[in-house]
Amino acid sequence: MKKILFLLVIALLPLGGCVSMDTGPRQASISLKHTRVPGLPQLSLLLALRENIASSVKLDLADVEILAGERWISLLDSQPLTLSAEKIGNNQRFINRLSVPPGNYKRLRFTFANADHKAKPIIKEQPLIPAMTLHRDDSVCLFLTWDAAITQQGRIGNTPAIRAIVKPIPLTTELAFISCPDIDTIYIVRTDTNRICGSWGVSGHPTYLSVSKSRNEIIVLAPEQNKIKIIELSSGRLKDTINLPMMRMPTFMVVGNNDRFAFLLDRQSDYLSKIDLQSGLLVNRVRVIEQPGFLAMADDDTLVLSSELSQKVVFISTDNLQVTQSVSDGGGPKGLLVNDKYLYIAEYKANDVARYNLNTAEMERHPVGLGPTRILSYNDHIYISNDRSNTVSILLPGQTGVARNLRVGVNPAEMAVSSSRSWLYIANKTGLTVLDTTSQRLTTNIDLRTDPQDIAIIQ
Repeated sequence: MKKILFLLVIALLPLGGCVSMDTGPRQASISLKHTRVPGLPQLSLLLALRENIASSVKLDLADVEILAGERWISLLDSQPLTLSAEKIGNNQRFINRLSVPPGNYKRLRFTFANADHKAKPIIKEQPLIPAMTLHRDDSVCLFLTWDAAITQQGRIGNTPAIRAIVKPIPLTTELAFISCPDIDTIYIVRTDTNRICGSWGVSGHPTYLSVSKSRNEIIVLAPEQNKIKIIELSSGRLKDTINLPMMRMPTFMVVGNNDRFAFLLDRQSDYLSKIDLQSGLLVNRVRVIEQPGFLAMADDDTLVLSSELSQKVVFISTDNLQVTQSVSDGGGPKGLLVNDKYLYIAEYKANDVARYNLNTAEMERHPVGLGPTRILSYNDHIYISNDRSNTVSILLPGQTGVARNLRVGVNPAEMAVSSSRSWLYIANKTGLTVLDTTSQRLTTNIDLRTDPQDIAIIQ
């Protein structure tokens, strides 16, 4: 036991220099599993087919190892891993995520189980191109490409069936950013392929996001550190950090339509704060209602705020943070949407969506799934994520009932739309579910192996 602990400690020490190209004789690798070690770099391992082939070919991958100094670190959580070309298809498979030592990495080693299980496994080493340097708090993706045709033809012994690469994040306008506070990571997904294309490490448990295409920035709330972090979209570089004074724990953030001001809720102190994102200064801070829970921005730059405890929804001026209108709601108001002359309210306790006419003050209610949480409008459809029934409800204009209820994964919450692709992205307990809003059919699931908080899309 002492020997095992000693090896684990050695494996987690920072690497002083570059990883050696000369691996020497094969050694048993150290398995770090998928336990998150705060501060250490995180490595996400993902796999896709080189090309989709109509075949039931399978591959038993006994191990994937990366060279750390003079020791190999296993990147697999379970061994062996059976890959099926038919199941992967055009999708991407999330294999593992684990914390690794800081340092430079230049080589990988793959161990393939032989078709003849009595024979020795096939071991292939290859350089990592480009080489990978990891620092504290980094979160990066390593992409594996499987050439299933090589496996089908039985040529693994002569030609590598899997190659690895560290891909740069594409400079495209079709990207979705997903905050994952439990692992201090923002994953980045290409909305044209619905595949993860990279990740950034962002300390402070990143939660709510806002993307500014014109300013080439993504604004990130890091509540654990009481900070707003501003990251350059094109490089992932941290441009600025804004400290949030007089806040116990900021729980929600929206950014104004001109990208100048951020508005934040602090449920512990019941305060709403206005922050100037250019100067970093606190502009105003007011106590509006008890335990404010959700904040939305209307098209006219008016804030709308809900509180389950106060059983109210209030409209607030972004200029002086004063309440301009109040609506009583005893159904447990959560998510909000202002669409034309209507205010839509997700009533979590009542399992309804209330529609309040802003001109006549008339209220009507529509039963939806259990625990409606968030509301989104796109192409004259209203989408409601239902936390307790694991569904999304779809309302159509002029109809009194729900048009459809779709199962979308455990505890669906935040939603976002890629208008260029007509995809609706729905955050659930382990990743994202993607809905084609044209056909109203679920197209794919994007596995993140963690609970995402928010989704922001640049398009």
